[in-house]
Amino acid sequence: MMKKGLFIFVICVVSAAAWAGAGADLSKGSRLYKDQKYGQALSAYQDALSKDPSNQDALFNVGAAHYRLQEYKQAQEAWQNASQTAGERQQDALFNLGNAFYRAQDFDAAISAYRKAILQNPQDKEAIHNLQIVLEQKKQNQQNSSNQNDQGDNKQNQNNSGGQDNQKQQQDQEQKNQAKSSQMSPEEAQRVAQMAKENEYRPSYANPGQAEDSGIEKDW
Repeated sequence: MMKKGLFIFVICVVSAAAWAGAGADLSKGSRLYKDQKYGQALSAYQDALSKDPSNQDALFNVGAAHYRLQEYKQAQEAWQNASQTAGERQQDALFNLGNAFYRAQDFDAAISAYRKAILQNPQDKEAIHNLQIVLEQKKQNQQNSSNQNDQGDNKQNQNNSGGQDNQKQQQDQEQKNQAKSSQMSPEEAQRVAQMAKENEYRPSYANPGQAEDSGIEKDW
């Protein structure tokens, strides 16, 4: 029993030392991050993660640095892991995961991530807003694709028949498509532009409970 107790005590000391080392790396990374030295910040966050692989803040901040470097696949992986790790950052990681999927133009995955974030916090207005934007953009893309297919079909019909009636029908259809597009695009573009100014990913943390940068601008 004495040996077992001593063994447990040693484990606790090692874990505390690893956590302290990870915390120092996180603080260093956050200073670099604030200076927009995202590559160096990423290295510091990865050092923290190597010392404490289950550190949710390290996972979260690795995703933030990758995101700033426009490495969205890596950001997705880090935030996916953070969302599956116990801690207070699960919901924020899901929100950011949706943003990373959006940047990679994976709308279905973004929608899924935002919905999971909303399930964890139904009062998250930013997640709800982002979800609505992505749903509308996906719908618009589908409509644009459908319109292009209709135009292609009309051109094919015209080539096959060669008649003036088909040509007039094509022109009418193109005018309708252009009118429909002109009605949707400005509003959508305005909303997406506004979104780009409002909702960036959630601020990362240097240490548990310590805000890394409450002044980071919000975008997607």
